[in-house]
Amino acid sequence: MGQVYAQSSSLPGLDMSKNKIMASPSVSADDITWQRDVFRMLDLSDSKNAPLYFPPQPDGERQNLFSLLFENVALGKLKVYDYLDGKEVFTEDYQVKFNELLDRFWIPYEKEPDPKSPQDTLYKVETVDIPSNEVTLYYIKESYYLDQRTSSVKRKVLCFCPVLVREDETGETRRYPLFWVPFDQARQLLSTHSLSTSNYNAASRMTIYDYFMRHQYKGDIYKVYNLQNQNIMNYCTTPEEIAAEQARLEKELDMMLNGLWEESHKEAIERENAAKKEENQKKPKKEGRK
Repeated sequence: MGQVYAQSSSLPGLDMSKNKIMASPSVSADDITWQRDVFRMLDLSDSKNAPLYFPPQPDGERQNLFSLLFENVALGKLKVYDYLDGKEVFTEDYQVKFNELLDRFWIPYEKEPDPKSPQDTLYKVETVDIPSNEVTLYYIKESYYLDQRTSSVKRKVLCFCPVLVREDETGETRRYPLFWVPFDQARQLLSTHSLSTSNYNAASRMTIYDYFMRHQYKGDIYKVYNLQNQNIMNYCTTPEEIAAEQARLEKELDMMLNGLWEESHKEAIERENAAKKEENQKKPKKEGRK
């Protein structure tokens, strides 16, 4: 693959390269005795998530999260991976190639030979053509896990995915998940760029890494890991049922985080056993031998 680049370079006002990068919390797999993966959808029109969206287009001094990601993918500084239905695989086979990303999502670009290596191709994208204003959703995958060293449940961001929202040729609004960004792999980039966190205080800023680590975002649950790989919408049919299921899951997770692990875990096991019993009752009974 040839070298790639976007026209824009790092924008002033965002660089925090002199900040000390915090070490990523690490937990041995042997210390995790229980784990639950949770998928959320972050709507950037929500005020809690607005810091990830504004400004919609780079304004010369600031850029939003997607512009930052796009630029670093273009420069080959950040590896991102295909959005697959039902699984997240972060191997070389599934690494997104920049030129394929441009073609797949109809992002305008110009090709030109690399002056340093004429057999390679550069892909030039104008700043105005980066679709950062159309990325109005993010999917995020979290892990809630029981750390036996501390006997407490902890919450960690594993990866996130920008989602392009635009109308198709029929005028119907569609969502296009672009790629997965492994959170730990992007730690250095996210730790050296900041975002505004207040409408009233321009000096109120934090790094993007801290924003995610402190869970400053607000996201509705759309899936919790299950063997059938079902979204909530697969087994809840009405908006009321979906909202009730999301509220139930949030309550269960909050109980775990607040130390009510045993009570919450017991309730979860009882529901699972009841579901299995109901499923077995629905199965046709085998006729006895005559």
